[in-house]
Amino acid sequence: MSSLAIIDSEGRVVTFVRADAPENWAPPEGCTAVPSEQLSAGWRHAPDNSPVPTTISPRQARLWLVQHGVTLAQVDEAIASISDTVTRETVQVEWEYGSEVHRARPWLAALGPVLGLDDATLDQAFREAATL
Repeated sequence: MSSLAIIDSEGRVVTFVRADAPENWAPPEGCTAVPSEQLSAGWRHAPDNSPVPTTISPRQARLWLVQHGVTLAQVDEAIASISDTVTRETVQVEWEYGSEVHRARPWLAALGPVLGLDDATLDQAFREAATL
């Protein structure tokens, strides 16, 4: 899947988002977005070594996803695409009715890759979402 590198005003790659973001999506204020394949070989995503919050609110999770080009419809489609019935329904209940999103819950590990989010990206998502 193609991605966009989000570059801050100091020229650092701060995160990556899916390239199939909605047309009205824009990078966060003060940042620019470039196709990741246009980055030179020397560019690296600087890892954030700050602690990962153990929980965020569903609101924070949804805002982070939307700000990073993942629509709520895409989340619903990703949930629907999970082949195992028990896993799919567990993820759906957690997504729709959970009062907190726990980083260590297995349902997040099942949903993240379907949305193109690896462990490092999920960790960074929790760090960023906790500030929203």
